[in-house]
Amino acid sequence: MSIRRIRTLIAVAEQGSFGLAAEAVAISQAAVSLQMKSLEDELNVVLFDRSKRPPALNAEGLELVERARETIVVYDLMMNAIPSDKIYNGELSIGAMPTTMTGVIPKVVSALRSIYPELRVHLVPNHAREQIPELERGQLDTVIVTQPPRIPDHLIYRPFAVEPLILLAPPDSPDGSVRELLKKFPFIRLPRDQWVGQLIDDWLRKQSIKVNDLMELDTIESISNMVYFNLGVTIVPAPCVLPPNPLPLKRITLGLNPPERVLGLLTRRDSSKTRLVDVLYEQLVELVETEQQNFDE
Repeated sequence: MSIRRIRTLIAVAEQGSFGLAAEAVAISQAAVSLQMKSLEDELNVVLFDRSKRPPALNAEGLELVERARETIVVYDLMMNAIPSDKIYNGELSIGAMPTTMTGVIPKVVSALRSIYPELRVHLVPNHAREQIPELERGQLDTVIVTQPPRIPDHLIYRPFAVEPLILLAPPDSPDGSVRELLKKFPFIRLPRDQWVGQLIDDWLRKQSIKVNDLMELDTIESISNMVYFNLGVTIVPAPCVLPPNPLPLKRITLGLNPPERVLGLLTRRDSSKTRLVDVLYEQLVELVETEQQNFDE
C-alpha cells in the first residue's frame, strides 16, 4: 500500500472533497480520484459513497482513515530514525514490457537516479508472461505489467495508470470513422499472446470488425513507424507518458467507453526490496500525474 495514497486518503477525510484534498496534497483532482479508486481496488473494499456529491467516506472508509493516521505517525517516526543515505542505495531489478521502454521507463529511471544517485537500476525488458516467473523466483524485484487476468495471492499488484485504446492512422490518411479506416487499411497489431493484444482482439470481435492483418510487432514505437510510412493502421494504448518527439500520426478514439489497459507494479509480498519498490511506485504515480496535468493544460 502506497504511503502517498494513505496521505491522500487522510487529506480527503480532512478536507471533505476530492477537489480540496487535491489542493492540500498538490496534485490534480483527477489524480486524487485515481489514487482512491486504486486504493479500493488494492484493498478490495469500497471506501466511498459515490451516490453523494461530492463522494463521502462510508463506514469502512472512516475506519480506514483512523488506521491510516496511526500508520503515518509510525512511518514518519521510522523514516526520521534512519539516515537517508542508508535507505536508497543498493540495486533494484525492474522487469518492463517493451511497450513501456520509450516513455515510462526512461523518465521514471531518470527521476529515481536524480533523487537517489547511489541507487543502481537493472532493467530487464521482456513480455509479462516471461517476467512473472522470474519475479516469483526472485530474479526480479518488481515488474511493470498490464494488469493480469488473475493475480496469485503471493503477489501484490498496484496500478498507476490507465491507458485507453486508440486507433493510429497515417498523417495523410483520409478522414473517416474507426470502422472505415480499419476496413480500408491493412492492420498492424501487437502480439496476440500479450494481454493488451488480447484486449484489442476482444474489442474487434465485439464490434464485429474483421481486419486485414499485415504484420505483428511487439513495440508501439516500431508499429508507429510502420503507420507513419503509410503501411497500415493500428490499435494501441494511448501512452500515459509520451516518448520524446512522438510521430505526427492521426489519433482517433474508439468511442465513448473504449477498452483500457491498466499499467501497474507487480511485486512479491515477501520481497526484501519493498521499500525501494515503494519509492519506484511513488515516482511512477507522480510521473503519470504530472504528464496528465501537462496534457490537461
